[in-house]
Amino acid sequence: MRSSMSRWKKQARLTDAPTDIKAEDLVQAIKRKQDMPRYIVDGFVFHVNITKGNPPMIYLRCMEYKRLGCHARAAMPATGTIQDIKVLKPHNHPPDYAAEEKIVFVRELKTVALKNPNVPIRTIYTTLSEVYPNAARELPFERIRYKMTRWKRSQD
Repeated sequence: MRSSMSRWKKQARLTDAPTDIKAEDLVQAIKRKQDMPRYIVDGFVFHVNITKGNPPMIYLRCMEYKRLGCHARAAMPATGTIQDIKVLKPHNHPPDYAAEEKIVFVRELKTVALKNPNVPIRTIYTTLSEVYPNAARELPFERIRYKMTRWKRSQD
């Protein structure tokens, strides 16, 4: 029931969008959506789950929640810094010390692919893999090529 409501909300947002959007604006909108805050603590990546309470607290969830079923949670004051994060539930997986580099690598792949639609995705990947070798080792081209193709197609 909940997932169908979410789909309806997404469809409503898409149909309410203005039709005179420029490609540059679309790239910015996509980039802002994907740049949700992520916090890396001791090799574990968290994202914001909810903000609530008085005083307001930011509750974080492990990024591996869906993929690995990790129920790790953390909290921090809304006005706090990364040093104020307290892990409330432990992780069920080992830390990923290359997580930050992988996040930056994927973000760069997407940015370059969207800005250079005529450059083959293999060329983009090869060029950036020299800058981010650890991330490229963990995210081989065959694993990310479909995602890169989808990014390019969505721009058309």
